[in-house]
Amino acid sequence: MADTPIDDARLAKDLDLANSFPWSEAHSDYVSGGAYKSCMIWTLGGDAGDGVVTKYDHRQPGAFTQYGNQLPYLRELISTVVDLDRLNFVRLAKVQNSVIIPHRDLLELGDLPDDTRNAHRMHIPLVTNEDCFFSEGNTVYRMRKGEIWFLDASVIHSVAVLSAEERIHLMLDFVNAPPEKPLITIPGRGVEAGIPQDRTVKRPPLTDADRVALLRLADVATMETVDDIFSIVIKKYYRYDGGDDFVWNTMLGIARAATDPAVLPHIKELHRYFTIERSPYE
Repeated sequence: MADTPIDDARLAKDLDLANSFPWSEAHSDYVSGGAYKSCMIWTLGGDAGDGVVTKYDHRQPGAFTQYGNQLPYLRELISTVVDLDRLNFVRLAKVQNSVIIPHRDLLELGDLPDDTRNAHRMHIPLVTNEDCFFSEGNTVYRMRKGEIWFLDASVIHSVAVLSAEERIHLMLDFVNAPPEKPLITIPGRGVEAGIPQDRTVKRPPLTDADRVALLRLADVATMETVDDIFSIVIKKYYRYDGGDDFVWNTMLGIARAATDPAVLPHIKELHRYFTIERSPYE
């Protein structure tokens, strides 16, 4: 983790203008409770496209899109903070009143050459609040405004925005970095490894009674209600520590006990798609 100063007045002008742009809802299948909205401001080839990274020509150099070119402060921030030579994609990402299914990214990029495939993910929070959370494995933490976070998007991770206020992040994807050249180009800004203790959320242990109550959701689990149940289980995960792989283990347990026979194969298929394998065409 590192950080960078944020000019609130200039940021507000850019975000206000960005609200008038078309926002893609690609990848909203990852979200329970709302939509995942994104606006591509740097892509390979400079075309905003639809936000699905497998649909861009990875042989093209990166460039600001027609939307990025209208956002002078964000363009300046990106240009001064990171190494543009290895930058593949930058998107503004908005989420509110939603949770994101625990998943692994990059699974569908395995056929791309190493020197063009997304390999590193960076987040810079621009608008956030105390009810915005991120997780890796069984660790839940908060990212603060202006912090620069490097993430291993190939491990299972998730997001919760338990607020009506929008969480807005810059998400940046890079190709592999030569070890002698850092991705962050701010002079004097070192990178702190790991998650600082004061960013980690201390959750009380999930009680046995709560675990039993969640599994009783099998009584009402149907193909019509399974998305709502997923949301309940993920929200419980962000407030209580249920152990490793809590969300998927709980959902599979509920699905096995459900009377609707379609629920278990559906959850197994979601588990495959989000955490094990998926193709660029799914």
